[in-house]
Amino acid sequence: MLQNPHSPHLEVTANLHIPSIRFRHISRLATTVLLLCLTALCTIPLSTPAFASSAEKQLTKNYKDWLQKEVNYIITRTEKNEFLQLKTDDERDKFIERFWDLRNPNPGAPDNAYKMEHYKRLEYANDHFSTNGSQDGWATDMGRIYITLGPPQQKARYVTQAEVRGMEIWFYSQGHPALPPNFYIVFYEKDFGDFRLYSPYIDGPQKLISSHYMENGRVEAVQQIDKILGREVARTTLSLIPGEPVNLNDAVSTLQSDLMIGTIKDLANNPFSIEALNMRRSMKESVSHRVVMPGEALNVLTMPLRDRQGISRLNYVLRLDNVSDFAVAKEDAKYYISIEVTAKVFTGEHKLVFQQDRKIAHYLTADELEGVKGKPFGYEGWLPLAPGKYHVEFSMLNLLERAFFTAERDVVMPSPPTEGFTLTEVVPFVDAKQVDPASSAVLPFSSGGVKFTPFTGKNLVYAPGEDLKVFYQIWSAPTSPQSRVGKKLVADYAYGRPGITGTAKTIHDEAQKEQFDENGSMVSGKKLETTDLDPGNYRMALTVSDPDTREKRFGTVSFVISPNDPSPKEAWDVYDDKLLEYVSKGQSDYEFGLSCLAQDDKVDAERAWLAALQKNPQHEMARAKLVDFYFTQQAYDKVTRLYAKAPVTASTDDQTVIGISDSFDKSGNTRKAADVVESAILLKPESGPLYLALSSYYQRLGNAQKAHDLERKGKSLIAASSPPSQ
Repeated sequence: MLQNPHSPHLEVTANLHIPSIRFRHISRLATTVLLLCLTALCTIPLSTPAFASSAEKQLTKNYKDWLQKEVNYIITRTEKNEFLQLKTDDERDKFIERFWDLRNPNPGAPDNAYKMEHYKRLEYANDHFSTNGSQDGWATDMGRIYITLGPPQQKARYVTQAEVRGMEIWFYSQGHPALPPNFYIVFYEKDFGDFRLYSPYIDGPQKLISSHYMENGRVEAVQQIDKILGREVARTTLSLIPGEPVNLNDAVSTLQSDLMIGTIKDLANNPFSIEALNMRRSMKESVSHRVVMPGEALNVLTMPLRDRQGISRLNYVLRLDNVSDFAVAKEDAKYYISIEVTAKVFTGEHKLVFQQDRKIAHYLTADELEGVKGKPFGYEGWLPLAPGKYHVEFSMLNLLERAFFTAERDVVMPSPPTEGFTLTEVVPFVDAKQVDPASSAVLPFSSGGVKFTPFTGKNLVYAPGEDLKVFYQIWSAPTSPQSRVGKKLVADYAYGRPGITGTAKTIHDEAQKEQFDENGSMVSGKKLETTDLDPGNYRMALTVSDPDTREKRFGTVSFVISPNDPSPKEAWDVYDDKLLEYVSKGQSDYEFGLSCLAQDDKVDAERAWLAALQKNPQHEMARAKLVDFYFTQQAYDKVTRLYAKAPVTASTDDQTVIGISDSFDKSGNTRKAADVVESAILLKPESGPLYLALSSYYQRLGNAQKAHDLERKGKSLIAASSPPSQ
């Protein structure tokens, strides 16, 4: 019997120059951005056009094998057409070199980890999945899935039952944004040793039965599988997605699993894959002569802060150590900057949660330029993250200078206290200024109407007499405002040279609890004079205590007093001027929901996606997440209420459309289910799965002929859109 994915019974497989300023004269370029969406992809035939087939026949064996066998599942249609139009072997060799270089996760490294892993999978597929010499392993269904997705996390094999065909079930838990976080792949033994990919909707459990039960239909077949192999295997034959509701008594399969299989078969051309590839191509084309390796030049400081709604954010600053590492451009009599910043958020197990991309381009006046001369350049941003552990990869690309900087950090977002209070990290800062409440709600390193500019660097070095300024946030457990009246917290700042007696100084401070906002957050800080401090290493220890409860929390900062410190303290930081839009249109809520789900906090994930839809009813990604979430819970009424607030559009993916229509159907309104799909087909007339779904509804509505015609149309579209194995 197929166990829980964690069961031991399964087989586990494993800037500026000083003193002068450097400019680059750059002509104005018109840029056209081609947005690839799922609808557009569905309307492009995946079968090879006639000219391509002819061109392939003209290739020599080595190039034909590379195209048809080696990269068949990972090359995009655009790349394939480009390759087939090349005229010489030299052009083809250069194309292949660029193909792999573009996919190299570590540009410039001697070994291409992506290429090595791909050929390792290819070799494994040929060694393990070839069928008695009649079909190479790469061309089999098992080979295709293995090469595309890699080895499964777990697998179970059933090949000795008399009335059930041989089966092998693979379990995947991976982070491609186009696929569910967890899913199964089922293969069945059509002929001896020939395992084929199983489709719950099109094949059905009757394909898995080798006895007369096969002829009796889906219900009898799934009942027989339940009896022989167990409930979990029977359930998997109806849905490959754990948690999707199925009923063994009617053995009905939704199209969700088949949509997922179609996505896997054409994963190279999925919009998410295309977007990631285009981004790597853009970076590679921009960074033509200089790449700064991780950790060499980019300083990163991160700090968790809570906003007035109680949402936790990871504030970060990326700052260049060397002022000469950043340049501005001059166009006519104007100056400007242009950078791209990317933050990829992963779980502690390195599964991608979401990716945030920012592009900053703006002009500087001559006075503004003079004001930032000699200051290190930096970018400030924030990521909406739920409590938990994360790994974040940062990159900054100066589009004008073609310089690329990267860094990464492991971070922990603390949980709000259930009682008492807690402190965030104590962060030194170089400047603080009052900002209006609207700005304070979205600006990085802002709290309580104050915007801080943090200090970064490998060491905190101050000149004698230069003040040490620090800030932090206090998080309180939920309590009524009345209970805080007249109450206070006490902060003691003790600093001195470790191990040297008589050097310690202590400053006593107090904070009124009435300063906590409605969600229990308060920013605090202090300026510490260093005039009387001799050169050397120092440590500041902060103790915040509650006189009523005697509860204490602590923080520390180490710093150096040196008369020979040449580094500038002031910084030239920029941030995205579209942060208010990012928040007001629900995108920050959507991403926060993704982080909640990654930490298995489904309640807050639902709350965040609902907040995103409340701000922006047309937020398709938030609706898609909610539809999937509610459908899995069999909360069909909640799905239909989502649809009532916004109809499907050309951007609504097929899985969401079918989730909405199936919810109407399961609620007893099959006519409305058909109406939903028909409205979607008007927008996406080349979607085979939508025709199949509509066919099933008309079958239940009693129109067998129309159901038959729709089914035939759907299957023909799916067949036409399936990429050839060879």
